[in-house]
Amino acid sequence: MTKSGGSKHQKRISSPKNWAIRRKAHKFAFRADPGPHGRNNCLPLGILLRDILHIAETARELKIIVNKRLVTIDGNVVTNLKHPVGLMDVIQIDELNKAYRILPNELHVLMPYEMKKMTSITKLCKILNKTTVKGGITQLNLHDGRNILLPKEAGIEQKYNTKDSIELKLPSQEIATHFPFKDGMYAIITAGKNVGKHGSIKEIQWRFGPRASTVTLVSPKDGTEVQTTPEYIFIIGEKSPWLQVKGDDNK
Repeated sequence: MTKSGGSKHQKRISSPKNWAIRRKAHKFAFRADPGPHGRNNCLPLGILLRDILHIAETARELKIIVNKRLVTIDGNVVTNLKHPVGLMDVIQIDELNKAYRILPNELHVLMPYEMKKMTSITKLCKILNKTTVKGGITQLNLHDGRNILLPKEAGIEQKYNTKDSIELKLPSQEIATHFPFKDGMYAIITAGKNVGKHGSIKEIQWRFGPRASTVTLVSPKDGTEVQTTPEYIFIIGEKSPWLQVKGDDNK
């Protein structure tokens, strides 16, 4: 019989660049299962807890921790060490009274930033697509695999557009805040050579062609300007960030 399906293993030496791990320390690493985030845009939960947060030293210790149902992602208990953790996900560890949010980092693209432990969880999501389903209901397709059905209201389908961001209350998935993609909004870059940089949108230039359009961000620290494609922009606030991007006092 011939081999069917992809590999079930992941060697450290060939792991995605956004994993902040020592690639020559051991041979194998956790391989992310299919889930809400793509394999090249996520961190397996085992890598996050063991190699980045250093909650445990071995996989055996990790299994004991997750089997006690101490780890939650976006308010849901997760016991699979291969579960993909991606951008803006909220990880809480009850035993340690710790909470982290996954944000872009200038070196490793995805890194956990400690935040205040929340009684009610809210999460920012980027709208990737907008479709119409049965009954004429508008559905928002978000970056973390969620699908949100909008209520039947006149003109509500025109309020939300692709590349906008919304704040969700979890686990109810109720929309709390809407941040449109336009000039003057505060955004962070999620990919490319300027990943992790953030600031106010100064100008959006729309051009024909794949990734021909550009967005100019102005840093609030020194006023420097950077340009990137709209696909790499994640709106995180209006005049100021909805969250502390350095993780000091994240909401």
